[in-house]
Amino acid sequence: MIRRIALGALTAILAALGVGVLGTFLSGVPVLGLATGFVPPVITWVVLVAVACGLAAFAIRWRHRGRYASVLVAVALAIAVGGTAVTARMVSAVENAGADIDIAETLRVFTDAGSVPDAQLAYSTFDGEPLNVSVYRPPAGGGRAPVLVYIHGGGWVAGARDAKSADMRWFADRGWLTITVDYSLSSADRHLWNVVQSQLGCALVWVANNAAAYGGDPTRLSLSGDSAGGNLAINTAYLRARDELQSSCGGDIPAVSAVTALYPAVDPADFYVNSDAILGDTSRGMAGAYTGGTPAEHPDRYAAIASATHLGPTAPPTLILVGAADHLVPVGATHRFVDAARRAGVDAQLVSVPYADHVFDARTGSIGQQAYRQLTATWLRDHGQGPL
Repeated sequence: MIRRIALGALTAILAALGVGVLGTFLSGVPVLGLATGFVPPVITWVVLVAVACGLAAFAIRWRHRGRYASVLVAVALAIAVGGTAVTARMVSAVENAGADIDIAETLRVFTDAGSVPDAQLAYSTFDGEPLNVSVYRPPAGGGRAPVLVYIHGGGWVAGARDAKSADMRWFADRGWLTITVDYSLSSADRHLWNVVQSQLGCALVWVANNAAAYGGDPTRLSLSGDSAGGNLAINTAYLRARDELQSSCGGDIPAVSAVTALYPAVDPADFYVNSDAILGDTSRGMAGAYTGGTPAEHPDRYAAIASATHLGPTAPPTLILVGAADHLVPVGATHRFVDAARRAGVDAQLVSVPYADHVFDARTGSIGQQAYRQLTATWLRDHGQGPL
């Protein structure tokens, strides 16, 4: 009886792991391919659990010589080999780009709960509601710190400025003054495609006027963002480089010296026509809420918020990280954008993480999180925007 229970438990665990690893390799298969959103962030745990199950099945096989246990050993071995291959490819891709992945860190059990900002203040208002910033201060005594402003994602309809507070604290601890900003969110009956950009211009004016009070140097300013926030970070930086960025509150908008983005929706029209069987409707709902309709109905609006529209040789150095298996924001448009940016004279780098889906950096200690932190820090330092 105990042997049967053990074999049943091993079967259930290995079946779940097997489906997950198979889906990771077959990311284009509807439904099954969504495993890329769950397995790669915990891939080292998948390998360890598969090995442990294999050893347990081998022990049962050794004592009872059952054929079924032998099958489980073979399945566990296949999962471990597949998971190791996924791990190796992901690590190789980001380390070739300049990261140094700590495998032990990927085995962290507990997720970081985040970090409380050192200050939270309003920089403006919209429709009677405050627009706030959160400030994460660097250690005292290090001189004037470079400033990193982060713009959150959420498809322009959701998200929160402190969603990546743990990352903001990580950068602050290493010498950046990090500031995250609110912007007004769109909805089915509120389309703010022509409002948000000037709010972010206003936020940068606030940074220029207040960064010094928190130990920062606003003349050394970089932007970062994820998903829709990546689109906004790139557009804000590029518009400022062309002297076309507006501020809803007036004032002088500081120059942006570098930008990094995670899986940005650089082409909202392409985002709208996402053909994914599961997440395509989500993409269309987000882009439609932001713009008020389809690309066919509002081509001018989609062009205004497309990052390629604002390309020019004065655009700041740009680093983009994408998951090669992103089901929410199709990656083809991002590759085309980076090619166009390079042709326009922009210092642009694209890092594609194999098997990774949208928000591949969300889990604490994951390969994706380590890659974003390290590659962003290196990019900013290499372009004169790191701590002195």
